[in-house]
Amino acid sequence: MEMKKGPWSSDEDSKLIHSISIFGQGRWDSLAHVAGLKRSGKSCRLRWLNYLRPNLRRGKITPQEQLLILLLHFRFGNR
Repeated sequence: MEMKKGPWSSDEDSKLIHSISIFGQGRWDSLAHVAGLKRSGKSCRLRWLNYLRPNLRRGKITPQEQLLILLLHFRFGNR
């Protein structure tokens, strides 16, 4: 089976979201196969984690978050 590469379609996104709602996260290779996607498990995992998760926040950070980042950087450095 040939793997698909490139941009994701909205149909593929909906298949992935539906499959995750049924089977849960994890075992990404088998999840991709069951969902009928011609994508690798890694591609599905990254699409879910970076774009499709419902609790994913996008946009600018608040001043409080920026202050927290600076305080933690001062305390721990670049670890």
